Amino acid sequence: MKIKQIMEKAVFVSPEATKKELLKIAKKHPHVELFIVVDKNKKFLGDIHENDLFYMILPNEMYEDIGVELAFDLEKKFFATTAKEIMRKHDISCYEDEDIIEVALKLAREEINEMPVLNKEDKVVGMINQGALLRYIKLK
Repeated sequence: MKIKQIMEKAVFVSPEATKKELLKIAKKHPHVELFIVVDKNKKFLGDIHENDLFYMILPNEMYEDIGVELAFDLEKKFFATTAKEIMRKHDISCYEDEDIIEVALKLAREEINEMPVLNKEDKVVGMINQGALLRYIKLK
């Protein structure tokens, strides 16, 4: 079975999307955990997990109130103002014509839960996650 048969629809965001715009998108798609950051040609730039988005939307004034030293990565999320500043940049993706077992192995090898699905033109056409693969992998 090929990934294109089971991939989920991707929720795209612009790299310039603001906190307010990202929150609006998250509210519109309550069951989406991963937002795909793409350029105007749908080329993959990075992704934003809902966990990262949570820290971004907290008011910056709370930084002093928390009274905790934040790790660099958490501080980056906390003070981010656009999708580009908070997105995770990586080149881990799969292609829609890959076999699901190949993609499952890639997820396990990279120790990630989800990734974008690209077409032959390297444009994002969907996303795949461990849960979707789990439902379709056939054991021998």
